[in-house]
Amino acid sequence: MKTSFYLAAIISISFFLIQCSEAPNWDDKNTNSSPPGAVSYPVVKNISGGAVIFYTLPSDDDLVGVKALYSYHEGSEILEAYSSAYTDSITLVGFPDTRERTVKLIAFNKSRQESDPVEVTINPLTIPVEVIRNSLDVSETFNGILVKWQNPNKADIGVSLYVPDSLGFMKFDYTHFSRGSGHYAFRGYENKERKFRIVIRDRWGNTATPLDTLLTPIFEEDVVARAVNGRTTWIRYGYDDKTTLWRGDYPSTFSTAAFWMMFDESSSTASSYLNPGLPETFQLSVFTDNKEDEGIWQRPMYLTIDMTRETKLSRYKLYGRGGQSALNMNDPYHIRIWASNETPKGPDDFEYQMESLRYWTNWPLISGTDAWKNDWTLVGESLMIPPSGATDAYLWTAEDIRWEQSGVEFDFFSEHSNTPFRYLRIECIETLFKLDLAQMHFHLMQVFGSVHF
Repeated sequence: MKTSFYLAAIISISFFLIQCSEAPNWDDKNTNSSPPGAVSYPVVKNISGGAVIFYTLPSDDDLVGVKALYSYHEGSEILEAYSSAYTDSITLVGFPDTRERTVKLIAFNKSRQESDPVEVTINPLTIPVEVIRNSLDVSETFNGILVKWQNPNKADIGVSLYVPDSLGFMKFDYTHFSRGSGHYAFRGYENKERKFRIVIRDRWGNTATPLDTLLTPIFEEDVVARAVNGRTTWIRYGYDDKTTLWRGDYPSTFSTAAFWMMFDESSSTASSYLNPGLPETFQLSVFTDNKEDEGIWQRPMYLTIDMTRETKLSRYKLYGRGGQSALNMNDPYHIRIWASNETPKGPDDFEYQMESLRYWTNWPLISGTDAWKNDWTLVGESLMIPPSGATDAYLWTAEDIRWEQSGVEFDFFSEHSNTPFRYLRIECIETLFKLDLAQMHFHLMQVFGSVHF
């Protein structure tokens, strides 16, 4: 007890002495009335819209850094940029043109004393927005135009669209912001020729030379071919001749879930759905010598469709079922959609069935190669991630379920907007509940684009 008492007393006295001692005056200690030495041996590396200036720092112990004085326009506001004493360069950006400019470099210390200025001359290279402007590619797309650009400098930019009003004056429509190369589709325009103006700007307000073009947006429609009775005339490719067995597409379906119901334009509970396979219809043991493979199912699952006519593709919508059967575990969660104009390879293209299956799938059990993807074009991909952001279907909210039931829209890749295709192949990577099931359900799917005649 006494030891504890004495220890506490010593700590208290020590704390009191520390509190009462005079605090050091760091300002006085670091005051230096002498200015630091100037930077030396400056070297300029001109870059797009600016310059990087390298130099040798003075040897002063209390050096804080270097500042640069410059302006964007002759006679305009003098700007300052700073660099610490831990680096030997300073970067200046945001210049609107390539004119020659003078920059003053000034070293400063902890006492805010400044060195004599050192002047250097910079010649900024072509500004980023003009580099991007030179790469612009503008083409028509569904209900609008598609703008593509290259942004090698990864500059923060805005891509703005202007269109003429009723009096012919160019009126601002919308700005898409980006960092890096990319593309954007400006939509909402009728299928008639009109003038479009694209302007690239950066965060300093610099703008590139406007690009004016005359384009006719592509007409968009429901492209699912239908008979008089409303049923689709699209074909589940390989179903009738059973060559689905050669492609890995499941060859069967529920008797109450015909293929046409996938596109029957009805999202009611009574409507059925596509179910491309049943466990007893396509067991891999048929194609292997190992009887333990009986009943083993492989992912992805595939569905190949003949649209019967060449079609340009813009977007698609997937609907979930209503009622108590909503959020079915077999509904697609992650799918890719591929397209081709070549007749899909069949039995005549292979010596035996296993060779065909290895070409058409990537199933590990049969050493699948996915080689078919070299002959097809990836035109779309979607993940069914609901508004809540839940990636586990068991955590979906009532709002999430309503979202799926009302139809979830996805765009086909815009770079293929002007390419017509005849065949589609849906690759189901994962179903909603991510279980090892042998079925995938498409309650309702809508496809939009433009039929190519």
